[in-house]
Amino acid sequence: METTPSSTIPTPNRTRQPGPAGVPSADPFVVVPLPHPQGCRGYLVADPASGEALALDVHLDLVSAAAERARDEGWTVRHVVDSHTHADHPSGSAALAEAVGAERVTHPAAGHAGVARTVADGEQLPLGALAVTVRHAPGHTPDHVVLLAGDHLFSGDTLLIGGVARTDFLGGDAGTLYDSLQRVLADLADEVVVHPGHDYAGRDASTVGAERRENPWLALDRAAFVAALTANPPPRPANMDALLRLNREGSPVPARTAAAEALHHVREGGAASIVDVRTPAEFGARHVAGSRLVPLDQLAGRIDEVRATPAPRLLLCRSGTRAETARRLLEGLGVGGLTVVDGGIEAFAAAGGEVVEGRAVISLERQVRIGAGALTFVGVLLGVLVHPAFLAVPAFVGAGLVFAGVTDRCGMALLLARAPWNRAAVEAQPSAGGTCAASAPAACAAGTPPAPGSETG
Repeated sequence: METTPSSTIPTPNRTRQPGPAGVPSADPFVVVPLPHPQGCRGYLVADPASGEALALDVHLDLVSAAAERARDEGWTVRHVVDSHTHADHPSGSAALAEAVGAERVTHPAAGHAGVARTVADGEQLPLGALAVTVRHAPGHTPDHVVLLAGDHLFSGDTLLIGGVARTDFLGGDAGTLYDSLQRVLADLADEVVVHPGHDYAGRDASTVGAERRENPWLALDRAAFVAALTANPPPRPANMDALLRLNREGSPVPARTAAAEALHHVREGGAASIVDVRTPAEFGARHVAGSRLVPLDQLAGRIDEVRATPAPRLLLCRSGTRAETARRLLEGLGVGGLTVVDGGIEAFAAAGGEVVEGRAVISLERQVRIGAGALTFVGVLLGVLVHPAFLAVPAFVGAGLVFAGVTDRCGMALLLARAPWNRAAVEAQPSAGGTCAASAPAACAAGTPPAPGSETG
């Protein structure tokens, strides 16, 4: 899996203890961002002198990448931290802590199952001779904390670049968020680097000074802040209940689900979580409005499109067979939060699900049966009438079918999927958040506030 390049986020010049020959000492912390295509941002924070590290807000899809990166750097991950209860994406904290032998850390108000340590305001998490300070910053959620590591503020969803987080679910409170922002930022120098928990424009960091000057939310007084943040909240994330079961209780995302459950999820606004792995021609003939088409033979090359799809993702094909193959392939590439829809789109439609109908095509499964039958018939016919060597053709087809049945991988299907008639262009391909900006409406960021002095109602 491709991982984020190593990077030490530089801090601007400020007073430091002098190093050798009067040279200012370098920033003691190394920060490796772990950005996710959905807009989520996790981090590895390390003390290179001791080789000890902390992982923060790592997405479930990036657990393998984070563990591999720590191993490559020679770091021992001591702490795995969730800054708060995530409602828009699956946390990888439990899986990462198990993989690297670290302790899971949250605020006591989180109440997450399997947490080894809870930390309150002002407590420290040691990394060698250094320490990361925990600051309780409720508002987005009651359990929210931010971390201060030297000149680095890991702000989670309390402070975003040019924005702040939503407060309309999970016990959030706009007034409390305002108070937390004032308290957390009060004693921080302008040069402190801000690392947010989300960014939908691909940015890695800002500074406290830049946010004080440019973030419109920080220009509001408390009353205007509360009025703007509570007016017209965006829709509730459709996947939130399933994500909370995973993030709070450790309940795994089910590997399979009934079509009726998928139908309920779509009716609740979760169609953007469907990844359809059929051919473009099949998709054009019949698909769920709002779903994303990523054909099975293109999954590896379009992995970030799958990651950008809100989790838990529902994998859909005609009957469920290709979707199961896709699940195994994606899990092998480190993608989590995958559920196969049993019975595929046929069962979904039979359960009452609305589908967009187009020009009818022969399904890939039927094409395989037709192709296998035709090759077998022709091979036997030529073996009888021309030369016995042609009997190798039906024998080869039969062996291929046995292999497909045992492994659930059909080479003929993969070849047929690349045929021109199966790769017809699909008009008006629905978007399900292929870029960071497109995923923002279902995530944690608040909208842009009105200018100071304008109407807020």
